[in-house]
Amino acid sequence: MKPKHRQLKITDLIRKEGRVTVDQLVDKFKSSPETIRRDLSVLALSGKVQKIHGGAKYSSFHGEGPFQQRMSENIVAKRIIAEKASKLISSGDSILINAGSTTVIFAEELTKINDLTVITNSLDIAKIIGGSKKGSKVYLLGGEYSQNNHQTLGTMIISQLQHFHVQHLILPIGFIDASVGVTDFYASDVAVSQAMLERAQKSIILADSSKFNQIAPFIVGSLSQFDTLVCENSPEGLLKDALQKNHVEIL
Repeated sequence: MKPKHRQLKITDLIRKEGRVTVDQLVDKFKSSPETIRRDLSVLALSGKVQKIHGGAKYSSFHGEGPFQQRMSENIVAKRIIAEKASKLISSGDSILINAGSTTVIFAEELTKINDLTVITNSLDIAKIIGGSKKGSKVYLLGGEYSQNNHQTLGTMIISQLQHFHVQHLILPIGFIDASVGVTDFYASDVAVSQAMLERAQKSIILADSSKFNQIAPFIVGSLSQFDTLVCENSPEGLLKDALQKNHVEIL
């Protein structure tokens, strides 16, 4: 297994378990203790994990609470989605990325691509892209800081977005429904998502199948406003029909 691939799997395991020992990782990945320690050192330098005696734990940079919990949920699905979505991005592209647990994992995939321009309201994503050695630029949108999602929000962001026009918007969502469309849980998040929609040529939704056929309180937009849905399992029934009717590509 290549080091980068092993390190991604180690990161996902630590997200899920909270902390692991070197011995556990040696047994799981059939690698030497020295190799595992080198992997943990690389991940610690990037801020993805925190080294502790005999192992590592999830980085305190991500804090505690709801976002920490979401980062440990549906890890396999989120990794599949992130890898699929990264295939839509090419060297030199410009991308808007809204804050979310799935988009943090997506940002890790972007570190494999050269010369990107990334605009985001997520401190986690800015740190990941900023630490890339692929020549990418990152612009962090300023505004009111929310500890819950490690993001900035508010009217300042909407004003700053007027200075950008990008090729791709990458959007995490609350839920997606055939009749209502794309919804989210907080009005402040929705306002940023809607402003981002206006500044991108193509909009890409990242959503695992647990988000299908449910409705959150605030509407982000109708299905016709989006170009692509990236998921780990294809939707069926009414949702699939509605996506196809509105010319939303399903990956």
